[in-house]
Amino acid sequence: MEPATRSLVRWTLGSALAWGALFAGVAASRALAAGATPLEHLGPVAAFGVIGATVGGLVGPLFRGVVSRVRG
Repeated sequence: MEPATRSLVRWTLGSALAWGALFAGVAASRALAAGATPLEHLGPVAAFGVIGATVGGLVGPLFRGVVSRVRG
């Protein structure tokens, strides 16, 4: 795999993981704030995690482009 492609994949997967964890964490914390356990609301928490991973996967390459322009 070429270095540019490897960098793109790394940014995409890293961003998807970070955003997915962030969205799922916020959904879980809101479930706790409502007085329920996140396991009781596993469906919505997981759905927000998937939404966050999708957002992160789309935003990751954008951030990579911005960072490479700032560095170069």
